[in-house]
Amino acid sequence: MKIDEAARGEHLLALSRKQRRFEWELARDEQARTAARLVASRTHDLLNLVQIVQLATYQLEEPCGATYRETLDELTSSAAAAHASLIELMGVARPDQAIVPGAPVGATVANVLATLHTIHDIEVHVTVDAATATRCTAEELEHLLIGLVLDALDDPSIAIHVRERTISAAPWIEIMRITNQPASGDGFDLRAVTAIAARAGGEITTSETREGGSELVVALPVAAV
Repeated sequence: MKIDEAARGEHLLALSRKQRRFEWELARDEQARTAARLVASRTHDLLNLVQIVQLATYQLEEPCGATYRETLDELTSSAAAAHASLIELMGVARPDQAIVPGAPVGATVANVLATLHTIHDIEVHVTVDAATATRCTAEELEHLLIGLVLDALDDPSIAIHVRERTISAAPWIEIMRITNQPASGDGFDLRAVTAIAARAGGEITTSETREGGSELVVALPVAAV
């Protein structure tokens, strides 16, 4: 496919800006997640202390008798209120993480790569069922692919293979990028790719090919409908 060099620079700039905005939003979201994990951890510690106070008040009821009944009642009610508040706070900070299927991988990849063809000649091989999805949304898959291509713009040849595999008896999707040049390491454009894969329960691996090029694989678990 012949690329219009006059339009390539404009398309590349637009994609780069789009990627940077997404990376900024992703970084803010990751900070919020980190803060939520910290709150959940501290809340759990406080919850343990409140439960100790509750246990102590139960044990003090008999020896204290009626003399300190009012004080014990206030302590018991305060501990119960604190316990309820901490449970609510923990629920907000660490909500149940239900696995929700994202966008169908095949169609999303095809749409995104059609756009990326405007900035680089990419060989594409997609062999996945039409309905197969991971936890990634269409937007996350889009930026994952943009990051993979931007990271390898200096390479004259980029091939993208999307396939299904079974790993440890579970279905996975592999998005494989093959280039003619050795892997450059932890490139800037791969940081968002790494974050997206981690959020979807996946991982990234790199290896060298026998021809001296590199193979980068983003493995994502399939989310059952």
